[in-house]
Amino acid sequence: MSVLPLNFYDLIDGFSAGGCVVCSLVQRDVHRFLDSHLYEYVNTPETHAKMRSSRGLCATHSANLVEFGASVLGITILHAAIMDELLKTSAEPSRASAAFGRLRGNSGSTLANKLEAEGQCMACAALERAEGQHTGTIAEYISDERMNAAYAASDGLCLPHFRQTLRLAPDSNRTDMLTSLQVPKWKALKAQLDMLAKKYDANHNDEAVGEEADSWRRALAMVSGSNDVFGVLRSK
Repeated sequence: MSVLPLNFYDLIDGFSAGGCVVCSLVQRDVHRFLDSHLYEYVNTPETHAKMRSSRGLCATHSANLVEFGASVLGITILHAAIMDELLKTSAEPSRASAAFGRLRGNSGSTLANKLEAEGQCMACAALERAEGQHTGTIAEYISDERMNAAYAASDGLCLPHFRQTLRLAPDSNRTDMLTSLQVPKWKALKAQLDMLAKKYDANHNDEAVGEEADSWRRALAMVSGSNDVFGVLRSK
């Protein structure tokens, strides 16, 4: 019997929690990554090099640090290193090169380019690794009865993660399985959205609103995915 990947049962359990299981697990994994780097690896040369190169974290993951109560000391140490990098970079051009740049009219652009990130936000990189692992496991093991049943009983995947999972499906049989599991989720949600829209009509405003009341919220999450996973600069 082949050895199951470590995240197999995380996915099985996570499907029952509601919403897109990949969004939920990816957020958990990124928070763990950030937590470990702020407590265990905050003083390692590798962490400092990555933070200097990327000019810190993206706005979404910087906000995450505050939201889940990350180490103030860890944030302080890492951002002092980033400030040091910015100061070094801004002081690099010699007077001669700066004067030459002013003559050419592009000294501001030259410095701006030097201040650009040279590497990816390390939390975004961790997020992408986690996405690949979770969508890959779903795609590979969707024919397993346990994975198939858990998916069937869930809310389904958000559209971006469903696309990723389809692309990782190793054969057409598993692609068909994924599609046959996901499409009924869309049909059910569409029916609830239609029902909610109908009850906003003046001719039906006396009808009680049921489980369709929050269908618009679920539609936002289904179509776009979690904001913490698909921030403004991510469009997968």
